[in-house]
Amino acid sequence: MKLRIGELARRTSLTVRTLRHYDQIGLLTPAGRTEAEHRLYSETDLRTLQQIQSLKAIGLPLGQIRAALQDPDHDPQRVIAEHIRMLEEQMERQRALLDRLKRLDVRGASWSELTEVIGMSEKVDRMLETARRVGEQPKFDDEQAAYIEQRRQEVGEARLREVEQEWPGLMAEVLREMEAGTPPSDPRVLTLARRWQGLVAEFTGGRQDIGSTLNRSYQQHMTPEMQTMWAYVGEAMKALDGSKQ
Repeated sequence: MKLRIGELARRTSLTVRTLRHYDQIGLLTPAGRTEAEHRLYSETDLRTLQQIQSLKAIGLPLGQIRAALQDPDHDPQRVIAEHIRMLEEQMERQRALLDRLKRLDVRGASWSELTEVIGMSEKVDRMLETARRVGEQPKFDDEQAAYIEQRRQEVGEARLREVEQEWPGLMAEVLREMEAGTPPSDPRVLTLARRWQGLVAEFTGGRQDIGSTLNRSYQQHMTPEMQTMWAYVGEAMKALDGSKQ
């Protein structure tokens, strides 16, 4: 069976423009062409289109769908699980923003206070997106990679998701103290630094070599605002170490 683009559009309730766009971005390239260069779609193309629409229905962006379909080891369940994780992170950030807004006396709050809260949320979103990209890139050696996988199994995926969901709120609190000019040695900041160390330890198991590999990767890709916050937290951790001596 070969379908021209107009027939495929009618059968699937998609527009011709959408199908052309899918072809242009390499998402759904038709199997053949007529002598006049009209697109011809095969049954395999139809099955691919079904996958595209299913993944699109759960909210995946087209770029991620294309990457999934081009992966020879493509596992739909893994893609769905990853998307669920991303949505949970987004929901946690939105809940954190909602909590901060609720704590404001909106009737008495100034525009600067309201925009500060929203701006803080956007900063955290940018930092988390950078951290997520960098977190996929560290060059762990074979022994470290094996340890991390063992650590994941020991801690459990549920706890690791909880840890990931704690980061947005913690980073927002650190940013708030930093921008308020609170010294890194202040007890409030030291408490945040302890929480920071605890979350990192959940992933590294307290191993300094793995933590150092992560830090090197982050240092290479940090935005200026991330570098400032990392330095601030670093000073707080030094103060913590000093207090233990």
